Amino acid sequence: MDTLFQSVLKISLFASAAILFLGVLSYFLGRRYGVKWRYFVWLMIGIRLILPINLTLPRPVVEIPTPQVKIQAATESDAVSAETVSFSSSSFPMAESSSEQKKVIQSAETEMLSSILYKAWDRLWIFWLFGMIIYFAFQGKKYHSFLLNLNRNSRCIRDAEVLEVYYDACREMEMKQRPEIFFCGILPSPLCIGFWHQKIYLNHEEYKKNQLKYILKHELVHCKRRDIWYKAVLMLARGVHFFNPFVYWMVCLAERDIEYSCDSIVLEKCSLSQRQDYGMTILDSIRQGRQTNSLSTAFHGGKEELKVRIDHIFDMRKKRRGIPLLLALLLIVWVGTAFVGCTEKEQLQQTAVETQDWAAKLYESKLDYIGNHVGVGGILQNLTLPEGIGSSSEGMELFTKEEPYGARRYLLLEQDADIPQDGWFEKDAMIFLALVDNASFFEYAITDENGEEQLLHFDRDDAAQYFGKTDLRSMSVDESTFRNFISELDQLFSEDADYSLKQIECNVLLNEIVEEMEETFSYEALQKNAKYDELLKLGDAALTELLVQFGQGQVDDTRGYIMMAACLELLKTPAATNPTLLEEMTPSQWYEAYRALDSMVVEPFTYDEKKYTAALEKDGLLSMKKATKEGLITRHSDVMKAVYTAMEERFSTERSKREVQIFAPLISHVSQKEDKLSVYAVIGVTQYSFLRTPNVGYQLIENGGSSVPCRLDFERKDDGWALVEWVEAKDGSEYPSSIKEMCKGTIGIANDMISYDTREMQLLLMQNLIFYLKGRTDITVYNVSYMEETDIHEVEKYIPFVQS
Repeated sequence: MDTLFQSVLKISLFASAAILFLGVLSYFLGRRYGVKWRYFVWLMIGIRLILPINLTLPRPVVEIPTPQVKIQAATESDAVSAETVSFSSSSFPMAESSSEQKKVIQSAETEMLSSILYKAWDRLWIFWLFGMIIYFAFQGKKYHSFLLNLNRNSRCIRDAEVLEVYYDACREMEMKQRPEIFFCGILPSPLCIGFWHQKIYLNHEEYKKNQLKYILKHELVHCKRRDIWYKAVLMLARGVHFFNPFVYWMVCLAERDIEYSCDSIVLEKCSLSQRQDYGMTILDSIRQGRQTNSLSTAFHGGKEELKVRIDHIFDMRKKRRGIPLLLALLLIVWVGTAFVGCTEKEQLQQTAVETQDWAAKLYESKLDYIGNHVGVGGILQNLTLPEGIGSSSEGMELFTKEEPYGARRYLLLEQDADIPQDGWFEKDAMIFLALVDNASFFEYAITDENGEEQLLHFDRDDAAQYFGKTDLRSMSVDESTFRNFISELDQLFSEDADYSLKQIECNVLLNEIVEEMEETFSYEALQKNAKYDELLKLGDAALTELLVQFGQGQVDDTRGYIMMAACLELLKTPAATNPTLLEEMTPSQWYEAYRALDSMVVEPFTYDEKKYTAALEKDGLLSMKKATKEGLITRHSDVMKAVYTAMEERFSTERSKREVQIFAPLISHVSQKEDKLSVYAVIGVTQYSFLRTPNVGYQLIENGGSSVPCRLDFERKDDGWALVEWVEAKDGSEYPSSIKEMCKGTIGIANDMISYDTREMQLLLMQNLIFYLKGRTDITVYNVSYMEETDIHEVEKYIPFVQS
């Protein structure tokens, strides 16, 4: 209905220009051209107004402006009432200053105003619909009353003289079927009515014979041309475009030209004296009285219109037919709307994305605690809603009285719409959990047209299937990291993310199979399970996901045996041996046996100065990271050696034998006083595991990682610098303050580390991964990072140096 209304608006806009143009044109050319061309043009405009067929060019010349509000916001205001939000201010520290609170409130008020403006525009079609209903209801009642009154006060004409004149007029007009003729004394003037069964009504029977002839011929012209249908088109156009005053003006001009054109047909080949008789007939036939209904051919004009009509009757100059003018105007009316575009939601959304940084807007809404209902409402306003789903008047509900803390958003499912299964809600839930520090879950309560509610629940554990052990809160430590997080979500839930989605689908199917089998594993029953067949069809993506889960420590339960059975079939193990293996080995034993050969591959990452040759530096390798603060240190400095040695010692104790940890320091500042050294750096770590599958070979799978601002304090020893203390930033709300505390005594370093360049960090880590894979040309690396395409090409050009 909204799309239909936008088409109506577009047509109404252009029709207004056409009506204005035609009205002015008819004023100046009315006496030069006949009235018939206007009669047909008004009809075509009327039909165009009631047929909202969208004829548009790829790029319209004129656009209808709509409220420029942020389309990413939800379509309904999520203002929270006291009944739907319950929270205790004593449960959370009120850390915001008064100026910060004012900023939050002002931001919320701005968002609410934008939401109200957009909601008003988005629901304007409701006003239009109700306006049409009221208009047509009024016209229908008026027409019904008119017919009742007409039938009560009319009678068939039996006068022989009147009937004789009538029959002669019908023969002259070559009427195939004569309309019925009646007398009704309450009418102000003669008229005809009826769409299929036409009738003519005279307002009195005392007309002179020549006057009666003209009156009847005039009404017969209306009947023959089916002008009642014409006037119905005008009435529908006025009803559909009741908000447009130009359409009302057009109806008046069209009704005038209907009468003028009818007069011209009746007076064709008439002399001046006959025209005089005709004019006198019109004057005599029109009395002052009530207005007749719009679905009749009675004359509606006032004294000025009547005077113009009489002048038109006595105008005997030869008129041009105006066929070229008619064709040109018809082309403009029907094709011209192609030059007018209505800015639709998708175009507005694109404009909003270009003019307002959605990720930045979301990041500004970041909260320390769930109890800030204004802040939570601001986040929800910036989260998109899929097509067919809108916000409910219930708004949202916050759960703040006891842990786990969370929020629920109430939504409405439109008629014939479906809840999307493409990860839309998962994506928004993860964004919410990344932005609200102490929120443990986020829910959607979606109510359909029948009042049935479906609850979608997401918590931090659900994010593990996408990001492993990585805490979502670490994705919003700064704006740059959050932007990358949004980019990664876009890739994860894009149409091209087929491999990742298959892994997620594998997880879903596996959970459903486990629920169906409960605690008893049966290989025979598993073979008959339809969902198990679906899982096997996922191929290498499912095998990779199952092996990754084994590597994370899958226990020997029903789930483990189902995973083992699936792996055996996906690995093309002979079917006859599968039951035996499932009986004689536990899932963990089988996995250890399968991974026995992988120990030769998983070697720890170490800093090897020889890998970073002068040739590589000469070819611009260090430019990947902006030369680390304008050449502050180099790969071959003793400071770099000390930092890498400290990282190797720290991460070697945390290393799993199934994983390799690639690490890199993004150094911001080095402070040295005699035998004391402090290095301020963001330490990035990424975990990878190796999996071997028959079709692909060894795969290097990214399992997550972290980037943490740190200060490494060293003391000089005989053989170089030795680590004394490793200080790192704290998580959550203490993140900024802990960095400032760590950097106390230095100028500008804290802010530099809080808002570090995540792209630099990514490139450094990828650079070290390339060096780690030196000589390992048989390993397939699935790029599941959120690096930009240009950065991937930047990294790839260094691969030939290490794969020689």
